[in-house]
Amino acid sequence: MPSELSFSNRHKDLAARDREYVLGWRFNPGIVFERGEGVRLFDVDGNAYYDMSAGMMSLTLGHAHPELVEVIRDMADRFTHQSSWYTNPWAIEFAELIATTMPGELKMTNFAVTGSEANEIAMRMALAATDGFDICSMVRGLHGGSLAAESMTSVGGARRRGLGPLTLPARANCIVPAFYYRAPIDDAEQWDEVSLQLTEELIEYTTSQQVAALMLEPIAVPGGMIVPSKRWLRGIREIADRWGALLIFDECQLAPARTGKFWSFEHYDVVPDIVTFGKGMTAGFANCGAITTPEIAEKTRGALGLPWSGTYPQDPLPCAVGLKQLEIVLRDDLTGHAEREGVFIGERLSQIQARHDCIGDVRGKGLYRMLDIVKDRASKEPDAQMAEHIRFHALAEGLLLIAVKNYVRFCPPTIVTRAELDDILGRLEAAITRAEAGGPVATDIAASSSLAANSAAR
Repeated sequence: MPSELSFSNRHKDLAARDREYVLGWRFNPGIVFERGEGVRLFDVDGNAYYDMSAGMMSLTLGHAHPELVEVIRDMADRFTHQSSWYTNPWAIEFAELIATTMPGELKMTNFAVTGSEANEIAMRMALAATDGFDICSMVRGLHGGSLAAESMTSVGGARRRGLGPLTLPARANCIVPAFYYRAPIDDAEQWDEVSLQLTEELIEYTTSQQVAALMLEPIAVPGGMIVPSKRWLRGIREIADRWGALLIFDECQLAPARTGKFWSFEHYDVVPDIVTFGKGMTAGFANCGAITTPEIAEKTRGALGLPWSGTYPQDPLPCAVGLKQLEIVLRDDLTGHAEREGVFIGERLSQIQARHDCIGDVRGKGLYRMLDIVKDRASKEPDAQMAEHIRFHALAEGLLLIAVKNYVRFCPPTIVTRAELDDILGRLEAAITRAEAGGPVATDIAASSSLAANSAAR
């Protein structure tokens, strides 16, 4: 692990060439990686870092898992791509195995390439199945970057700035979140009641009242790791039913296993009508989808371009890898592992929080947590600069973190061991101590992402 941030001339040259030829968001400093192994990444200088975002929350089994490597090699030599008018055994078996993890009649998968595309498929299904007009999403929700998915997103207004003429008009960001930490009412049960009442009133007054779907993340990660109560999410199910709308759960950030349940909505005993998946179900390949019931699938077949496809969905190589990963997750009970280790990290993060005033709150479930960084605990005023300082100093401690606005994510691959977690948590606290000491930081928050903090961010 690097004790300080210093890079070779070759490393600096590669970073400079990246800036010159590649248009993309980059954290500072620009680190160039060349390989991964288990829960670690290695840069071109050989420095090792714990990967605390599991890629982009996509590598449930970490880097270069030997069983997945074997499948990739076999499929690369056998079959990588085909026309989407046909299918293959791996796509069929992957869909069948996914169905065994779902409650009720949720068993039909419409494959996609990205999470954004999966969410657009879900929206098409809802419109076609209900003949409705409006799709309602949650304030502080994020559903992707394509135009329709971006319309449903309400995290980071800058992402949508100037896109008005192109975005989906029949949508309302009107579900009031169960964000207890910054709710205007201290009592969680009372805020459940008020936020659900506000949600129903907003549906009545901001939509056409022809509601096709309510779409939300069961646990809203980009919006601040908002973990609702069972009562609140059940209330959302009841609102959807009263309006004759479908309930869509976006699990792209959450499944599989990471929260201590295979699907995060299982924490709440609520069954949706459509579930979208991506990231952690993909093993790092572009292989996402929307799952619904046979009844909804048949009702929507032939309408609104459904079933949806394109050039790459259900290709054999990514389906074979996704299938093998899912088999391993189930075989090795990684859901139980995340639940058990989640208790450990929950206790340790609470102890770290007690020692550092900049941590206003720690939220999440299982192996997916988030630190809410504040200027002081009394005001709960977000401190995006301190979060960025923690992220920067964590690099010198050998931790690769994601920090967006004032939120620092804690999301290692689900295979992480207790010994590794113990090491990671020690390094995290050392990074927080460095940041609080005010060590020099050469960063530009605004250049880090489309969700970056700005002067008006709260």
